[in-house]
Amino acid sequence: MTPKILEIIELPPVDISELVSPDATVVTRICVIMREIKPALRSAISILSFRPAAMIADLFGTEAMVVADELEIPKYVYVPSNAWFLALQIYTPQLDKIVEGEYVDQKEPLKIPGCRPIRPEDLVDPMLDRTNQQYFENLRIGVQMPMCNGILLNTWQDLQPSALEALRDEELLGRIVKVPVYPIGPLIRQTKPLGTNSELFIWLDKQPRESVIYVSFGSGGTLSLEQMAELAFGLELSQQNFIWVVRPPTLKTGDGSFFNAGTGEDNGTLRYLPEEQRMNATMLTEELGVAVRSKTLPSKGVVAREEIEMLIRRIMVDKEGTEIRTRAKELKYGAENALVQGGSSMNALSTVAKECEISSKRQKMTAW
Repeated sequence: MTPKILEIIELPPVDISELVSPDATVVTRICVIMREIKPALRSAISILSFRPAAMIADLFGTEAMVVADELEIPKYVYVPSNAWFLALQIYTPQLDKIVEGEYVDQKEPLKIPGCRPIRPEDLVDPMLDRTNQQYFENLRIGVQMPMCNGILLNTWQDLQPSALEALRDEELLGRIVKVPVYPIGPLIRQTKPLGTNSELFIWLDKQPRESVIYVSFGSGGTLSLEQMAELAFGLELSQQNFIWVVRPPTLKTGDGSFFNAGTGEDNGTLRYLPEEQRMNATMLTEELGVAVRSKTLPSKGVVAREEIEMLIRRIMVDKEGTEIRTRAKELKYGAENALVQGGSSMNALSTVAKECEISSKRQKMTAW
């Protein structure tokens, strides 16, 4: 008989209709649900026949750590994003005290100790309106995250060494975090591969190596109809072969934008917010040495087709593109090496596993 390695326990739904306004954001709703579901979570853990070795909460589940404390269970927080995002998240309570007025109205990038500054336009959605409830929910998460035993981060050491060092340095962000940060990524969900005889692979096999652009905006990317049109024209004007992942809209919004990639199958994580991808894009493009926006064309909320064409040709045609593609390969191989036996991410995850094992042995000595 095959032993059970995973058991999913569904908690009963909670009614938050009296706790949030009808127009409350998704972030607010999730945070309130996680807060109200604590009694059910406590009961579900208490009736288990064994004492859990650890509790791992996601970004929105930091309030569950109170339950872990009550039951004397080690607690970790998993952040399915990069070190720069984590740095911003835990430094937000400090920014709340330092910055006056709305962050988006600041003339200069916001400074984060030991990390690259973040432009106001790259901020995550909960930070765009300091009067909205989701801002205070996000602020609370930033306060609670360092109260765990360790933070698991979906990045790897060689991708963001400076930001990770800042999170560990007690003279920088380490004085706020105060717990180990474990880069254990990149974590992706393994999906069933397409058959090599599919129409897509047959077409790809006929193309020259490294001659096709892959365009995808992840599981939570949003594009307005106008931006969709500009991107389509830009791809066409570039005269480069491309594959563009576009899914039917799953949620239409009042401003004409929609979610065009719904389940997270492309990267294995549920994105915190579409705006987080702007931080991801900025981080990766700086790592690759290519600007997110050109310095010669104005940006007015929508990236123009001419700018898209120029950036595509810069990467695929111009001499500079060779260096960019080489750097991208280095990051790819670095990610692969981090996950093999002896790799940085594998070592970090092994450290967490050993801590949980030691905790489990201690717990067996006490009654449950």
